[in-house]
Amino acid sequence: MGQPRYNAAKNQFIYGSDTDTDTAYTANGAIAIADGVAAIAKTSAAAMTLAAPTAADEGVRIVIVARTAFAHTVTVAGGLGGNAADDVITFAKVGDSIEVLADALHWCPVSAPYGAVIS
Repeated sequence: MGQPRYNAAKNQFIYGSDTDTDTAYTANGAIAIADGVAAIAKTSAAAMTLAAPTAADEGVRIVIVARTAFAHTVTVAGGLGGNAADDVITFAKVGDSIEVLADALHWCPVSAPYGAVIS
C-alpha cells in the first residue's frame, strides 16, 4: 500500500495506492498533478508541461514515462528543485522515465532519471 503521507487539503494521511492514477497522454498539454504514472503515449514528439506544485500538493509523486519512442519534452515550471536552468526533461525511447516529488513548492527528482535527460 505504500508509505502514508499527510494531505493538507484532505486533512488526513493518505496512501499512494489509494490515490494513484495512471494517465496516458496522447496529445500535447499539461500533466495533471496527482500521485501515479503520467505516461506519454503520443505517436509523435509530445510537448508537455508540468505546473509548479502548490502547498496542497506537498508530497505528491509522479512517475513520468515514455511509452513511445519520440523526442518528448516536459517543461517544468520553475525548474526541478527550483533551479530554472533545469526546466526541461527530454525522453527519447520507450521506458525513459523519471520520478518527481512535490517538495517546498518545487518538483524534485526522487532518483536518477532512467534515459531521460534534464536540461
